[in-house]
Amino acid sequence: MMLFYCPFLLSAVEKRPQIDIWNRFEITLNSPVSYTNPVYDVAIEGIFTSPSGKQYKAEGFWDGGNSWKIRFMPNEKGTWHFQTRCTDLTNGALHHQTGQFTCKRNRSPLAIYRHGKITHQKGNYHLTHADGTPFFYLGCTAWNGAMRSTDEEWKTYLDHRKENHYTAIQFITTQWRGLPAEALEEPAFTGIDTLTIHPAFFQALDRKIEQINQAGLIAAPVMLWAWKGAGNPGIDLPIPSAIQLAKYIKARYDAYHVLWNLGGDGIFTDGNAAKWKQIGRAVFGETDAQQRIVTLHTAGFQWYANEYDGETWLDLISYQTGHANSESAVRWKTRGPVTANWRSLIPRPIIDTEPVYEAQGEQENDYEVRKSILWSIFSAPVAGVGYGAWSTWPWLRIGETSYNHGMKKPSKYTWEDGIRSKASIQVGRLPLFFNQFKWWELRPAPERLKKRNDEKNVFNTTMALADTDARTVLVYVPTVQTLRISHTLPATLKTAQWYYPATGTYKTASVTHGPDYIEATSDSDTDAILMLRFRTK
Repeated sequence: MMLFYCPFLLSAVEKRPQIDIWNRFEITLNSPVSYTNPVYDVAIEGIFTSPSGKQYKAEGFWDGGNSWKIRFMPNEKGTWHFQTRCTDLTNGALHHQTGQFTCKRNRSPLAIYRHGKITHQKGNYHLTHADGTPFFYLGCTAWNGAMRSTDEEWKTYLDHRKENHYTAIQFITTQWRGLPAEALEEPAFTGIDTLTIHPAFFQALDRKIEQINQAGLIAAPVMLWAWKGAGNPGIDLPIPSAIQLAKYIKARYDAYHVLWNLGGDGIFTDGNAAKWKQIGRAVFGETDAQQRIVTLHTAGFQWYANEYDGETWLDLISYQTGHANSESAVRWKTRGPVTANWRSLIPRPIIDTEPVYEAQGEQENDYEVRKSILWSIFSAPVAGVGYGAWSTWPWLRIGETSYNHGMKKPSKYTWEDGIRSKASIQVGRLPLFFNQFKWWELRPAPERLKKRNDEKNVFNTTMALADTDARTVLVYVPTVQTLRISHTLPATLKTAQWYYPATGTYKTASVTHGPDYIEATSDSDTDAILMLRFRTK
């Protein structure tokens, strides 16, 4: 049986505990003092010293009653030492407690334990594990999943996502307009100017996040949903309360394998920029904290990257391209701020975490989902993409409707129907496809397209990727088209293949050679990717 975390009750442990590297070490402290509102009245933290002498800070949190916890993920093998600190210096049960533990090799076959936590290395447009292994982000959207699912449902969902090569789960951590407080047995918090945290809510959430990591997946939680209107903590709460809530959530889950969405579905630019920068700096600004990756999950067709370029706490740029491939949506996605600005910004991963959602039955739209997703991947340096299904994100069961999202008829489909739909499976093959290449070196290469027929019809938009030395060129075509792809001598074509995302199949491409180009015609009645590999003399 794999040990994913090591609980440590300070007053009861005599032997030095052991934990595998990249797992969670947890300290439980029992206070003899009761506080009126513990989240405001007292704060605790742990200072962890690694075998090599590096120090890291981990904030603690109140877990109900007189129980406090500090969670930490060790990143070195050997003997670690720690010391607790408390703002109430007179509380000896919380302040200046010391201890040590041994961190040993992790023998798990799962990548997050074999290669380490997800991070962003300076200068990269992609995410990596701690040891430098590239990480392709493929996030599945289950906004309400962690709050509405049973443990059995959640396991079924996670097992299916893992089997289909997804790498991250996107979900929400508090009540919001899509799952209001009155729909929950107990909300995450109550209050506006002064919050009351409800630990029982988060204790249930602990199990769901633990299950995500046990499946080898990254948790991508949203802290503060920020869609305009009441019922969303990113809108309802004043800045101090928003910071307090986000810091509590961070303290509770930063020792898991997580990628943080500080805000969700919000507008973070112009008049809102100062607010969100203040929150981001307050929650994630400390450099000695061992925190995970941070992004902002924006509302549809919002681009905040330029305005936040200098924010050091922000690791990843995520964006959303709506729920239909309208002409304006396709133009924004393929000719808008992503393609226009990525080269001029500080290198960060740029990921469409909410492209077109998949529907079932009479509204089946796997082709539209694929186009939306592949246009996004080809619009920026390759880093990954998100996926969502209309029946999965609200976690619907037969006969239910989603909250506050205009759903007029009871659902004919369940959360499970969503993940078993066509595009869900097709998109799941994308990591396998891209892992054939050094995908982290692929960049948009519109200059490679000498002939295209999408100038008048954006729905025919063709896009190209190439690595730095042009040994690999990929061209995405949404419809049957004849392409001319430029190349320069002395490069010679090594292989030419078509890949069909709908079926996951390959076929040798028939090409014609020109003086400085290669011409090929897609022969599929749907979308395809032309794969060209060149040999440089």
